[in-house]
Formats: sequence, C-alpha cells, structure tokens
Amino acid sequence: MNGERPLLGVLEGFYGKPWSPASRLRMTDCLPALGIDAYLYAPKADSNLRKGWRASWPKHERDHLELVAARSAKNELAFHLGLSPFELYRDYNRVARAALQTKVGEIVDLGVTGVALLFDDMPGDLDSLAARQAEICGDVRHWVGAGDLELRVCPTYYSDDPILDEIFGHRPNDYLNALYADLDDGYEVFWTGPEVCSRTVTPGDLVDASRVCRGNLALWDNYPVNDSRARSPHIYVGPLEGRSAALDGFVSSHWCNAMNQPALSLPALASLPALYGALRDSWAKVLQEAGVDEGVIAACEPLATGTLDSLGAGERAKLESVASRDTMASSELRDWLAGAYEFDPECLTC
Repeated sequence: MNGERPLLGVLEGFYGKPWSPASRLRMTDCLPALGIDAYLYAPKADSNLRKGWRASWPKHERDHLELVAARSAKNELAFHLGLSPFELYRDYNRVARAALQTKVGEIVDLGVTGVALLFDDMPGDLDSLAARQAEICGDVRHWVGAGDLELRVCPTYYSDDPILDEIFGHRPNDYLNALYADLDDGYEVFWTGPEVCSRTVTPGDLVDASRVCRGNLALWDNYPVNDSRARSPHIYVGPLEGRSAALDGFVSSHWCNAMNQPALSLPALASLPALYGALRDSWAKVLQEAGVDEGVIAACEPLATGTLDSLGAGERAKLESVASRDTMASSELRDWLAGAYEFDPECLTC
C-alpha cells in the first residue's frame, strides 16, 4: 500500500498430506531465494492447530517447528503460524480463554514473527459470530502486546462466494463490517477474492473488502493449491493468471496457497514475486536444485486441465520418465503417480 508493493507470502494451508519435515526446511531456503518475504505454517492436517488445538505439540513436532523458525530467521524469511481454534466462538468461556492464552504462548515461544487466527471452514450460523471472533482477536492482541508480531485473521466468510453460505450456513448480516469494526488496525484480514478459488482477481473485486478493512487486506490466493475434490487430480506448474500488480493498491499482503507438493509448487510460486517485479535472479537456480526443469514442467503442464486418466500414452510416458529422476520434484511426482496424495473429505470447498 501507499506506493509500496505488498508483502509476499506462501501458505502451507491445505488439507491432506502436509509437507515432510525435510521438505519444509528445504522450502525455507527456496522461498526467500525466489523473492518471497514470508511463510505461513497452517496445514489443516496438523490437529494441534485445529480440532485438537488445546493439546500441546509432541516434543519432536515442537522441536521441528522451532527449527523451521530458526532456519527461516537465518534466511530472512518471516515465519508465521496459523491457529484454527475450531468453533471456539460458540462457547468462549473462562476455561476456553485460558486454554487459548496457553496455546498462543506456546506459539510465540516457537520464535514466530506472526500469528494468524483462522476461522475458515467452520460453521458460521451464529448471530454473534463477528462479536465473538473480534473478542478472541482482541484477547490475542492483548496477550502478545504491541510489539513487532504480525497479526492476521481469516473470517469464516472470507469471500463473497455463495458456496460458503451453502456449506457453513448463511452469513450474519453485515458480517465483515461488524468484524472489522471491533478489530484494531493491527490486524490484516484474509480474503480470497470473488471466489474461494478465484480464477481471476482484479482491483474491482477487492475494492469493497479493502475499504471495509481500511486497506489491511491480505489476499489469500488459492493457487496453485490442489487439495480439494475438484483440484486434487491436478498439478499446477503454470504462473498466476488473471492478476496484476495493480492489486498493490488494495492489498497489504498477497499469499499463495501452495500445493501438497512443495517442489512442484515452485514454478507457480515464483510467479508471485514476478507479478510485482520482485523475482530474484537466483530463481532459476532454486528450481534447478529442486529438480524442476523444463522437462518436468512440460510433462506436468497437461495435468493443469486434464487428469492422469485422460492423458495419452505419450504424455504418461513423459511423466513417468521425469518421475524416475533422483530429485525432490521427481520424488513428489512419483508419490503423486502412486496415489499418495488422496483427496481429504474434510476439504469442503473448491
């Protein structure tokens, strides 16, 4: 905003198989070398962030997250963590509030640079929804203080897409206005655009939400994510389309939700800094070291619109050939061909 490009981030915010610990650490090296500023860890499969959020992480998982935070800091990549306290707003009593304070303390102690409260993909048919969620956000702001920690919130209704009302109940009247009216300007609000998985996002699509949030709008771009029923049969290696740098006048940050396959996500993720003229000269080397060359991209391109069963024999042979290599990207492709990335029915949208 104000003539500056938005902060550029990558989300590990999908359903299904999360990134492996080794791949996650590798990505903390890759992302800043592309020109990405921040990484948000919020996989839906981490039960300690969602339905089991009250429980502490097992020691080995906590140790890993601390290592990710330290590695990110070394690489000058901001490490954020997203907490989805499932339906906490339905009964935000004294006991729940104490549990949340404990959890937030555990998150801050990891060494994160940002916290996101994610109320997405939860029932929202509650008249007091905005007020309760704002209360929760206010408590978190109080607990973390007024320091440098960045705060974001994903509303239950994070797009004008009517599919959210169909699945999670009709949104309360004036929901986004009511929510932001009770937030301080220290919170950015996640918004996916005109659809949950928006094919295009124009300034006109964001003008109303940006106005309501006083410019503190974080675009949660559901590309190239492939976790939904419609998108899980596909791999997306092409660049972002239907977006322009003109979005910088309406968003303060722009986040791309990566695929379950981190290395194969890199070509698409590189198009985010490219969109804003921030792509670093090291980007080609990053893709090369991950095993994402022209052959891999060409072999995967038909999977953007077609499924594995729809490919011809020649296209299938190209996929199997590049999958046989000893690289991070080829390993992901082998797993994908073997059916290791199955659709998670917990994912209800897109």
